Amino acid sequence: MSQPEAFGRYRVIRRLGSGSFATVWLAQDDLLNYPVAIKVLAENWAHQMDIQHRFLEEARILRQTDSTWLVAVHDVDVLPDGRPYMVMTYADQGSVADLIHRGQLPLDEALRLLTEIGQGITVLHGHGTIHRDIKPSNVLLQSSPVGQRVLVADLGFAKAIDEASGFTAAAGTPGYMSPEQSIPGGDLDVRSDVYSLGAVAYELITGRPPSRPPVKVAPGRIRPGLPPALDELILSALSVDRESRPADAKTFTDRVRAIRIAPNLPEDTSWWHRYQMPWHRAGALTLVCGLLATAVSSSLGMPGMSLTTVHNAAQEINVDVPSVWAREFHTDQEARPSAVEAGAGPGLLAATEADHWHSTDVPSYGVYATIVPGAPSLSSVADTQPCEGQPDERPIDSEDWEGTAWEWPECHANGAYTSAAVHPPGIPRTVYLEIRQPEYRPDVVDEIIDKIELL
Repeated sequence: MSQPEAFGRYRVIRRLGSGSFATVWLAQDDLLNYPVAIKVLAENWAHQMDIQHRFLEEARILRQTDSTWLVAVHDVDVLPDGRPYMVMTYADQGSVADLIHRGQLPLDEALRLLTEIGQGITVLHGHGTIHRDIKPSNVLLQSSPVGQRVLVADLGFAKAIDEASGFTAAAGTPGYMSPEQSIPGGDLDVRSDVYSLGAVAYELITGRPPSRPPVKVAPGRIRPGLPPALDELILSALSVDRESRPADAKTFTDRVRAIRIAPNLPEDTSWWHRYQMPWHRAGALTLVCGLLATAVSSSLGMPGMSLTTVHNAAQEINVDVPSVWAREFHTDQEARPSAVEAGAGPGLLAATEADHWHSTDVPSYGVYATIVPGAPSLSSVADTQPCEGQPDERPIDSEDWEGTAWEWPECHANGAYTSAAVHPPGIPRTVYLEIRQPEYRPDVVDEIIDKIELL
């Protein structure tokens, strides 16, 4: 639908998003001088009474529970064409899905979010309701005087627990919904939501959703150093057999809280997490050198480095990048002219300062990758002088990849720069890479290359 001017007294500012059943708008309550979110039933469902009933039932549940852990509904009304809309809390910090997209979270932060999400679902269960569609994009974040606040949202699939044996249609989001939810007429209970909490926990901790059930890979195998109790809790929540899951959201949440406050909770102390580089915009070179020296002295080897998988669907490639670099992610970054001439299209870029990727003044650390047809040499694809001086050239020769890397251990006083062209042995499909690091770490380059996946 086109942008309306207002809904009643609420002046529309812009669209926030849309789904299968509704569109959400940011609006201003001029009477109270306060921003709100307005959720409007989609036009194609205007005459479906069952969908309208579901829409209004969501508003009733949120209004009746009235919890600090759930999105609040302030008002409900009907448009002239008969479509209902609800006026809700505006979450000004986006969703948990947005957080995950920016890079792997510190463990304590992930567990805090998970605890608050669990508290919201516990409130719903206490109200006699199953959510049925818990996922990162349905958990919103709002600024508050005491910090960021979690708000569980989107109860479009929510149902009363006492009606759990009467569901006639599958509902939920693949990857997050329990196996029993995929069976129409299945007998559901609160443990279906526990499964979804487990899936959200898996993604919060590792940066990627779990596999299809049965889930066999523990989060600790993706993110080494996690407490064994956390691996055990998440895998039990993701059990196909619901009898093996925690009994309800409260039980799950209490166990998360206990893990979080345990005295032996690992801290994210590796330089990948500490090296946040707030000095980029300040340009304090002396401070950079001092902090970089501290980071170097404490970064002996790979253990503790967390990776985030970024994906370019157009080029069918997955690349793992150190999570602390992946603050910004683009899939349409233009290649350098030399790569374009070799046939490369726009590639993916995950970087701390994406707008300054080619800058020599502002440090930007991350990974750029694009596909080049055939198996061209690095000299025919890469910029020959992105940094001063001659590069160190070394071959890339592993079980999965072969090619060449050029490495400048120091590039314009902004850290190390690597360009590489690699392809699977015998397969004429080349990946051209640019990797910028705060220090010269060829082992990190090798790790990134080894984990590339061509789909």
